[in-house]
Amino acid sequence: MNFAALSLLALVPALSAELREPFHLADWCALIERADTEPVRGLCDIPIRHYKTETTLHGIVWLLLRDPTRRIIFMTHSLEAAQARGKRLRKLATEAGVGPARGFDTITNWQNDRGGGVVVMSADQSKLGYDCHALVCDDPIDEHGSDDARVREAVDQAIAHYTARCFRRGKPGPVLLLMSRWHPDDPIGRRLLRTAREWIHIHHPAIIDEGLPSEKAFAPNVWDLPELRAMRAELKEADPSERKWWAQLMGEPTPMGSDLFGPATYYRTFPDWGGYRRARGIDMAYAVGDGNDWFARVEGRIYGRKLYLVDVVRHKLDAYQIESTLRQDDETYGRAPAYSYMSGPEIGTARLLRSRGLQIVPMHARYNKLVRAQRTIRRWNDHDILVPEETMAPWVKPFLHRLGMFRGHEKDPDDEGDALVSLADGSMGGTAAGSAPSSKGRAYPGMNVV
Repeated sequence: MNFAALSLLALVPALSAELREPFHLADWCALIERADTEPVRGLCDIPIRHYKTETTLHGIVWLLLRDPTRRIIFMTHSLEAAQARGKRLRKLATEAGVGPARGFDTITNWQNDRGGGVVVMSADQSKLGYDCHALVCDDPIDEHGSDDARVREAVDQAIAHYTARCFRRGKPGPVLLLMSRWHPDDPIGRRLLRTAREWIHIHHPAIIDEGLPSEKAFAPNVWDLPELRAMRAELKEADPSERKWWAQLMGEPTPMGSDLFGPATYYRTFPDWGGYRRARGIDMAYAVGDGNDWFARVEGRIYGRKLYLVDVVRHKLDAYQIESTLRQDDETYGRAPAYSYMSGPEIGTARLLRSRGLQIVPMHARYNKLVRAQRTIRRWNDHDILVPEETMAPWVKPFLHRLGMFRGHEKDPDDEGDALVSLADGSMGGTAAGSAPSSKGRAYPGMNVV
């Protein structure tokens, strides 16, 4: 059989007689086929157990059939999973006639007689020095790592690194990422917020139009509606929050405790009455490195009892870069106090910045972050803190995304939320339980009135 002449849909049963054509994945198959000639950026999240991995493995073979000199890196969440996928890939490629040549035949790295082939790896491995003409990531993070902010960051950096290495003949190569989702800040969630390149997102919930008369299963020949309903009921007995159902089968993940900050209140213009006070809140990273926090700054204006957010930035900076950022803020928005709850090494950074003439107002971080955040959460949910409409400011969507994950745990990536709490407490008065006694219900000194 001339496998190279087949479409990807037709190749699946041609190579694997036990499988049928995955028509429910036709849009994903079409995107893989586009990767043959275009540097596409593709994301795919569909329910578990719907053959997305098996289809994608056939897709990798299809790409090699189209160009046997192509070198592909396949990334997944663990070495064990990488080896299992590598064995399956090697078998499929051999049956299609583009498999390993003698002397170049290992599970994790093989080449065919044209020089093309596949390298499989886990997200925490390094494959520096290997050619990457196309990158395919299949479940690069598992259910355990997805709840760990540092693991999410490390996996994201690994994907970004090999995306940058995905290059051939002076042109970028395609990147395809598929996964069952566990967390809104997973690799798909992060890429949906990015705008430098268009990421094509293929998303299908297990049940379409759930709760409506038109309710139906996404792929009834794979998993029909009665069985999906039965699975939902079974999962709900173990977890009444239905977190696993919404993440793994509906593709709408939510983190534990994500209901602290509710829906945002938006503004289009500033009030046209009276004056306003100007202030900013900061959360400082005291050194640069993979294991350190981010520097975050939230700029705001206070009109009466309302806080209007003007700008939010988030970077990994050292003390001198933080200084230049705050000086630029003074030039852009006007000189204003920068409030921050501090402890430990951050206090030393604040002293350095104050000695350099910046208006840093430290606040004693007496209690834990969740306690300190209570008044700010109430103000947010009472519509006393407003953000510009998303079309007016590109930072709003990622800011709201991360604020929605605020849980107040010390190791969580809550930098922007911490900066917002510092701004609100410093400019409008701290929480009764969380701030210094002299500040209860009152703003700290040093406010600039315009």
